[in-house]
Amino acid sequence: MNKQLKYSRIIRQSLLFAFLISGSIGLAQTEENEEDLQESIKKDFVFVGERKLFLQDANKIGSNPEIYESVVEMPSIRYTLIPAKQNAEVEVEPIPPAKVNVEDRLRKLYKGYARAGFGVYTTPLAELYFMDGRSRKGSYSLHAKHLSSAGGVAADDSIPDGFSDNEVHLWGKTFLKKHALEGNFDYERNVLHYYGFDPVLYPQTDIGEDNIEQRYQFITGGAKLKSYHRDSADVNYNVQLDYYNFTDAFDGTENNLDLKAHARRYVNTELYSADFNFIYDKFSFYDLDQRVNTSETNNIISLVPKASTIHNNWKITVGMGLWVETNGDQPFHFYPHGEAQYSLFNDLFIPYLGVTGGLQQNTYRNITNENPFVLTSPEMTNTNRKLELYGGIRGTISKNTSFNARVAQYNYEDFLYFVNDTTYSNTNKFQVLYDDLKVTNLSAEISINQGDKWRIFARGDYFIYSTDMEQEAWNQPNLKITFSGMYNLNDKLVVKADLFTMDKRFGKSLGATESGELQDGGYYKVELDPFIDANLGVEYRYTKRLSAFVKFNNFLAARYAKWNNYNLQRFNAMMGVTYSF
Repeated sequence: MNKQLKYSRIIRQSLLFAFLISGSIGLAQTEENEEDLQESIKKDFVFVGERKLFLQDANKIGSNPEIYESVVEMPSIRYTLIPAKQNAEVEVEPIPPAKVNVEDRLRKLYKGYARAGFGVYTTPLAELYFMDGRSRKGSYSLHAKHLSSAGGVAADDSIPDGFSDNEVHLWGKTFLKKHALEGNFDYERNVLHYYGFDPVLYPQTDIGEDNIEQRYQFITGGAKLKSYHRDSADVNYNVQLDYYNFTDAFDGTENNLDLKAHARRYVNTELYSADFNFIYDKFSFYDLDQRVNTSETNNIISLVPKASTIHNNWKITVGMGLWVETNGDQPFHFYPHGEAQYSLFNDLFIPYLGVTGGLQQNTYRNITNENPFVLTSPEMTNTNRKLELYGGIRGTISKNTSFNARVAQYNYEDFLYFVNDTTYSNTNKFQVLYDDLKVTNLSAEISINQGDKWRIFARGDYFIYSTDMEQEAWNQPNLKITFSGMYNLNDKLVVKADLFTMDKRFGKSLGATESGELQDGGYYKVELDPFIDANLGVEYRYTKRLSAFVKFNNFLAARYAKWNNYNLQRFNAMMGVTYSF
C-alpha cells in the first residue's frame, strides 16, 4: 500500500513537470505551428527506481505570546533664540554700605518746653515743662503753669469776676533691681470770686468785698513703690501713700491721708488680686450755725479681692468688696464685683456684662473741684453706690477704629446736689444736699486713630433719672455729646477741635431769681438753657522747636451757665508761641 502511494505521487509530479516543459516549448513555437498546438497531446511516463522521502523537523517558538505595550517618549523641544548682540556701555558706580536698623530710631527728646500766650478778657498764659531726658536709672520732671483772666461775665461790671490759677508739679522716679520708686510734690493756688448774684436784688454793699473773693491752696506729696517680678508665679505689688493739705480763705482746713496697696499673682491660668485702701480725712472749719470752730473726721477702709480666668473665648472676673466708714449710720457695706465677656471673631466683637459697687468719699477738696462756689462748711456725707449693673458690646471695626456701646443702671444712696443758698449768702454760694437717685445711662462712643496724622473721638450719653425726695435731679442733663478731633498736615499745621453739648437742666435756688418759678416747697426751680460749646485751635510749627498757635474757646459765642447765676465767657481768643529746648 505504501509503495502504491509512493508511485502514484511520483507519477503526479512527473506529469506536472512534463506539462510545464511542454507548455514552455509550445509557447516558443507559437509562430511556427499554431495549428499543431491546438491538438491535444497525450504522453505516458514510467519511472522505475527507489526514492526515499522524509519530513524535516519543524522549528517551533518556545515562548508564549505576550502583549507588548510600547511607551513613546515625547522628545523635548528646545527653542533657541538667535542672539542679537547689542553694544552697551557699562558704568561702574560704587555701592554705599548697607545700614541695618534693628530698632526704630527714637525721636529726639527735648528736655524743656515753654508756652506763652495772651487772650481777650486780659488772659495771660505761661507754662513750663522740664525733664532730664531718657535714662535707665530714673527720671524727673517739673511743670509750672499760670493762667488768669479779668473775667467779664458778671451781671454788673462793678462785680469782680476774675480768676487766677497757679500750679507747680515735681515728679521723680528711680529704678531699683526689681522695683521702681516714685515720688511727687504738687502745689496749687486758685483765686476766684462769688460773682453769681443779681446786684438789683442783692446790692454788692450788702454782701461785702471780703465775702466775694475765695482762695484755695492745695499742697500734696506722695510716694509709690512698684515691683516688677518677671516670673508670673511671683507676687507683684504696689504700695502708694499720699497726703494733702487743703485750705481756703474762710478758715477751712482739710488734711487727708490715703494709703493704697495692690497685689496680684497667677496660679496656673487664674489671676488672683486684692486691693486695699485706707483714707483718713479731717476737715476743720467755722460752723456757721453754731458760730464756733469745729472739725469732722471721715475715715474709710476697703478691701476688694478678685479672681479672673480665661477659658476659650471667655474671660470671667468675680470678687467681693468690703467697705467700712466711720461717719455713716451703717458702717459696713458689701458689694459684688463681677464681669463676664466673650470674644467673637478674634476680639472683633466683645459682648460683656458686669456688676459692681462701692463707697465714694465726699471730701471738701472733691466737692470744690466739682463746684468751687460752695460754702466753707458743707455737710460731709459719703455717697453709697449700692449697685451698678452694666452691659454692652465693644470691639474694632478696623485696625484703627474701635467702638463701645453700653447700657448701665446706677443706684445711688445720698447722691450729692448743689443748691443756691440764701441763709449765709445772697444766692451766690451753694450748699449741698443729698438724696437717693436711680440713673439709667445709654452711651455709645467711637474712636478713630490714624497715629500722628489725625484722630477723632465721639461719645454720646443719654440719662433717665428717678429721684426719691427731690423734684428733679438738680443740674443733671438728660443728654451729653462730646466730640474731639485732631489733624496734622505734614507736621507743619496742626488743627484741633472740640465740641461739647449739653441738654437743658434744672437748678434749685432757695432765694428768688429772675428766671425761677416758685414751687410748693418754698424754693425756686430754674431752667438752665441747653448749649453747645465749640473750641478750635490751630498751631503752625515754624521749626521743630518753634511754633505759634491761636485758640478760640466758645467761638460760637454761646451764652450759658454751668451753675445757676454763673455765666461763662461767651468768646475767648488767645494767641501765643511755644518753644522746645
